[in-house]
Amino acid sequence: MEIKAVITGDIVRSEQIALDKRDLLIQVLHQIVEDLQSKSPMRMELFRGDSFQIVVDSPEMSLGIASMIRAGLKSNTPKDSKTEWDARISIGIGTIEYQGDRIVTSDGEAFKLSGRGLDTMEKSRLTINTCWQEVNEELDAGLAFVDDLITGWSVNQSKAVYLSVGKGLSQANIANSIAKSQQNVSKTLTSAKESLLVRFVTRFETIIQKHKE
Repeated sequence: MEIKAVITGDIVRSEQIALDKRDLLIQVLHQIVEDLQSKSPMRMELFRGDSFQIVVDSPEMSLGIASMIRAGLKSNTPKDSKTEWDARISIGIGTIEYQGDRIVTSDGEAFKLSGRGLDTMEKSRLTINTCWQEVNEELDAGLAFVDDLITGWSVNQSKAVYLSVGKGLSQANIANSIAKSQQNVSKTLTSAKESLLVRFVTRFETIIQKHKE
């Protein structure tokens, strides 16, 4: 059976998001997933109003995708919002025994690992559980760093990283997109430690690719 990734997430402090912003939040989430289709084919389903589940065909891309979902949400936080938009995300990597017409009716190892990971999350906002114990142990410390890094990003840092890593824009194009100087964009990406994120995500891709073969 093919190895895939399941991303299960819920919006942080969703009860504090104004009702008139809920539709915008859903639109933003759909747009992020559309933007990231270039990284891997995936499909998303929303449930319970503030939760989502995504099946990612290329599991090695799941960490990069999850990171950019959080960056995309943070970067679209409305200026008058009481709370910064973000999500708690749990990635499960394993087999999928049954794929129904709807994601929420599907079942398998990846779904169980993802759901269990979200249920047991405490203060963290990003967790990964794979079907390989040695991989889980290798990823543990680095993932805690990535989680802390993303949680600490400002809206401007999130926007710059999303355009750079998520959409693959050059610093010059990012500068044009957000009406800032290229020097300002460079400083923002450096302060966000974009290069360290990319380094760990690339290592993750290599590890998962090797184990799934």
